Amino acid sequence: MEGPQVAFLVLLLALTGYLGNRLWAAINGPSYRERILRLASADQHLTNHTAEFARPEILQVSDGLYMAIGYALANSIMIEGKDEIVIVDVTESYETGLAIMSAFRNITKKPVAAIVYTHNHADHTYGAKAFIENDQNPPDIWAHESTNREFIRTFTANAAGYRRAMRQFGVFLPNSVNSGIGKMLKYGDGKATIGLVFPNKFVNQKVTNLTLAGIEMSIVHIPGETDDQIGVWLPKQEAFLCADDVYKAFPNLYAIRGTPDRNLLQWVESIDTIIEYSPQHLVPSHTRPVEGKSKIQDILTAYRDAIQYIHDQTVRYINQGMDVIDIAKKVVLPESLRTHPYLQEFYGTTEWSVKTVFTSYLGWFNGDAVDLSPLSKMERADRMVKLVGVSKLLEQAREALRAKDFQWALELSSYVLIMNPGHREATEIKLDCLTSLGSRQKSANGRNYYLTSAFELAGLVDSSISLKKNRENGIKILPIEYIFKALQVRFKPEDCGQVTTSVYFVFQDSNIHISLIIRNGIAIVKHGECLHCDLVVTTTETVFKDMIGSRIKAITAYGSGEIEIQGGAMNFRNIMSCFERNK
Repeated sequence: MEGPQVAFLVLLLALTGYLGNRLWAAINGPSYRERILRLASADQHLTNHTAEFARPEILQVSDGLYMAIGYALANSIMIEGKDEIVIVDVTESYETGLAIMSAFRNITKKPVAAIVYTHNHADHTYGAKAFIENDQNPPDIWAHESTNREFIRTFTANAAGYRRAMRQFGVFLPNSVNSGIGKMLKYGDGKATIGLVFPNKFVNQKVTNLTLAGIEMSIVHIPGETDDQIGVWLPKQEAFLCADDVYKAFPNLYAIRGTPDRNLLQWVESIDTIIEYSPQHLVPSHTRPVEGKSKIQDILTAYRDAIQYIHDQTVRYINQGMDVIDIAKKVVLPESLRTHPYLQEFYGTTEWSVKTVFTSYLGWFNGDAVDLSPLSKMERADRMVKLVGVSKLLEQAREALRAKDFQWALELSSYVLIMNPGHREATEIKLDCLTSLGSRQKSANGRNYYLTSAFELAGLVDSSISLKKNRENGIKILPIEYIFKALQVRFKPEDCGQVTTSVYFVFQDSNIHISLIIRNGIAIVKHGECLHCDLVVTTTETVFKDMIGSRIKAITAYGSGEIEIQGGAMNFRNIMSCFERNK
């Protein structure tokens, strides 16, 4: 089959699957959408919380210190020096960054001397290009030395993290109230552009004293929500820029979008560090600034005490031999903390936090031998259907739904749907459960996740299209080394487990040399020249990134002369087919 025929076949197969999904959604979607929206509501406290960041505005915190809030999920902060300015955090997209920079320019026209990333999260880094007004003389970008490693880790699990983040932040919901720490994540909807620029200046000390734009400041390592997190102390203004260690919501000690375990005691120590500075102004990267030493000390003390309480009581019950689910139900903050305005569960929750403490100490196994090798969801559903029968499961699910026992009805209907995808009554019960559970959440994360899951079940939300666009945009700006690291986890041993070979890549435009070694069902990436590799591929980063991003562009590249292959083009094609392509 010739190249154009292959390209047409690939496009036809993709189109067939896409149209199949669209047809199902077109038939069922309208009634299901109406069903979800009819049931969906929002916790009144969460709704009221929107006032914290309801409209875009620039707040003057102190002389020469400004915060942009309400433009995006995160804040951007401007520090004004005599002749230049420093920007701390740049929000989640090029577009939101442009809007903020335009507002900052109403205050000052001074050039940007430096940008500081408080940590690696997209809502703090992906808008950087909007703040770089002179490509010939760009500002330095400061970050912790581990930030680039975190970028690599995030990109490696890109697809899973992206889908779950879109649910957590409610990006595709028509009725999202807010995102707990900001109005809305303005990224992932297909309209936002990634403007990430990688940092070139790094700090690796607990405290690094700098003068940027003539401004004396200290960069303070305050690991908490992330290990690479840094804060900024401005002695002149007595202001501490605390990044995501503190904001006006219960902290995300675990993020349901999927994150490594967060070290709670390390987070507590970081807040203790902030307390020692005794700031007059607390300037978070989410929610509004706080003024007044006494008020700030109260907030910081309550925040750190709540985190420590969850840690200590979880470990206490672990040592009593309790199960993680039981501990999560048992640990409740004391009333003085539970009712504190900065510890309302608009973002994280105590229940999720307990579970992350458990896994950080003991891992996935809860200690009961029953759970050493449990049945898969498919196996459990199959046996439940055989044991009870679909009719009985649905009868019990209906009864549970009427009794507002939504979790049990959700589980029962899920068993039916696993074995009978598209079963209408089971789908309707599950939709009602997801919507009802979501409507009862005080946490924006929980509400958004339940309701987005309902829209996905109804065929009304498909994140794959925006995922593909964002991945293609990301590939263009990522260093080539990151892309090869991601290839390692795309290798398909079921197809290529017997393959033993090596490919040496020479990228002429960047003079980067990378070897890809395949053996024992894994792919290994090494840097530097390879004297004995089986194939040698000479090309440019641009061509290779196009090949990775698009099967059709890959087919075109083979015959265009844009890529030179020593060792056989067919051999190279076969090797690259061992890696999963974007879906």
